[in-house]
Amino acid sequence: MPVFFIQSNRISDHTVTIDDPLLSHLSKSLRIREGEKIWVGDEHRVRYHVRVDYLDANSLQASIIEKVAGPPATPAPVVLAQAVLKGDRMNWVIQKATELGVTAIIPLLTSRVVARTPAGRTRTARERWQRIAIDAAQQSEQWEFPGVSPPMTLPELFRHVPHAVLRCALLEREIGQNSLGALSIDHAFQGTIVLAVGPEGGWAPEEMRELLDQRFQAVSLGKSILRSETAPLVALSILQHRLGNL
Repeated sequence: MPVFFIQSNRISDHTVTIDDPLLSHLSKSLRIREGEKIWVGDEHRVRYHVRVDYLDANSLQASIIEKVAGPPATPAPVVLAQAVLKGDRMNWVIQKATELGVTAIIPLLTSRVVARTPAGRTRTARERWQRIAIDAAQQSEQWEFPGVSPPMTLPELFRHVPHAVLRCALLEREIGQNSLGALSIDHAFQGTIVLAVGPEGGWAPEEMRELLDQRFQAVSLGKSILRSETAPLVALSILQHRLGNL
């Protein structure tokens, strides 16, 4: 059973109260009924095993059976800065990156991005991506879900992650200077890691210069040229393995 995320202010006197949108998912999609037990988790990395006592169209109330404190947050959070991909590819990358334990996802607007969300629909797109991340974190039993930021340009990204200890820009094999797997990181590494991944057409030359000027290391995944939705997931798997998380 997945672990469903709630806010800690929904917990009072050993009772958990759930309303929409999670209520609709539990009652309509999963058909949860009174007497059943589920797991919920809050923003403080605490999980609660609860029994559903009352359920109607407006709310669900459940009694806390067990409380479990989660492990400490990772000392090496990984932020994925992903150029927006067209179609369902962006949705897929967000889902799988969440399963791989990223702590934040930043959609990037680069010069070669094909999928441009109309100005009036940016909020809707972000809300959809955030919902995908939450659902993926619940299904994979993460202790927290990654926040999905509004789409950013590269200069905005640089201002958003000023204290990142390690910055990597994923490049094609012809221009990648180092293998991602050769980076000097292990399970003892501490500090935020930012992985920037370009769009289907790759980084423009001026964007590569900007990245290098901002202390991003150019890294590659070896000889193969991977699809735009495959490359970030391979890179994240390598990073999380090196950090001891996989």
